[in-house]
Amino acid sequence: MSPRAYRQVARAHAVQDTEQQIVDALRHLLSERWFEDITLDDIARAANTTRQTVIRRFGDKAGVLSAMADGLDAEIRTRRWHNPGKTVAAIITVLVQDYEQAGDIVVRTLSQEARIPEFGAILARGRNSHRAWIEEMFAAWLDKLPPSAKADRLAQLLALTDVWVWHLLRRNQNHTAGETGRLMIEAVERLLHEGAVR
Repeated sequence: MSPRAYRQVARAHAVQDTEQQIVDALRHLLSERWFEDITLDDIARAANTTRQTVIRRFGDKAGVLSAMADGLDAEIRTRRWHNPGKTVAAIITVLVQDYEQAGDIVVRTLSQEARIPEFGAILARGRNSHRAWIEEMFAAWLDKLPPSAKADRLAQLLALTDVWVWHLLRRNQNHTAGETGRLMIEAVERLLHEGAVR
């Protein structure tokens, strides 16, 4: 590699590193504060860069939020789709492990949805992705049902596997991650078993 090409590669890596630091800074700030209370200066300071660099890379605060959402979506997809389970226990274990990584920031984002218009599209994408994952993971159970029963069962599965259920068990009721997984597994198994014998 020529010296010029090496410098170009190094510069590209530096830009990516700076962008990731900015995105990580917003994610950290969102874990402690509301989006409307976070300024570009706050993000720049937390990322050890300048306000102008943030603007140059992302345009505005909404641009940083969008990049953060893209990264979070990619993380969630990797954790969930690359570890498909064949049993209810395996599926819910993957889900709880994902929520242990991203659940708090997702809940924090959901709690601001009504106030922050920019969150709408991000959260809609997350809901669609969760629905697609549930449909695929539980296809073996859902595909045996007639259309109306399948729609009902899917709605029930979406409710039982929602991040708010994890949050209520894990954060509000202070269960361990293992206990939370067990309770969610038992609830889903009961739903599927009862649905099968009707």
